[in-house]
Amino acid sequence: MIAMLRTVDLKKYFRVGKSKFLHAVDGVNLEITAGSTLGVVGESGCGKSTLGRLVMGLLPATSGEIFYDGVDILHCGKAELTERRRKMQIIFQDPFSSLNPRMSVFELISEPLVMNRACKNRK
Repeated sequence: MIAMLRTVDLKKYFRVGKSKFLHAVDGVNLEITAGSTLGVVGESGCGKSTLGRLVMGLLPATSGEIFYDGVDILHCGKAELTERRRKMQIIFQDPFSSLNPRMSVFELISEPLVMNRACKNRK
């Protein structure tokens, strides 16, 4: 089966000084086939969220490749990347940073649908 999502030697380094770098993601290779789910587990600060943001194209990679449905998303244009993001999802475990307590359940569920123009807002 062909991988829907595949990363090849994916790396993300953050500069933390003049010549020092934090290796947040270092050489990640993974494949996710259609219909499957991937859970990323690890200690706080090990790069789980950074990996998710890289795969979604929310952070630029230091090096490596990310293929979604056979297309290298690191070299997509903005419009194509936006269209691909509509088919992807990342769910962070921490509800305090994922859910806005000032929003109703309806607003929380409908917001991504409205943002991706999958439905109209009916407040």
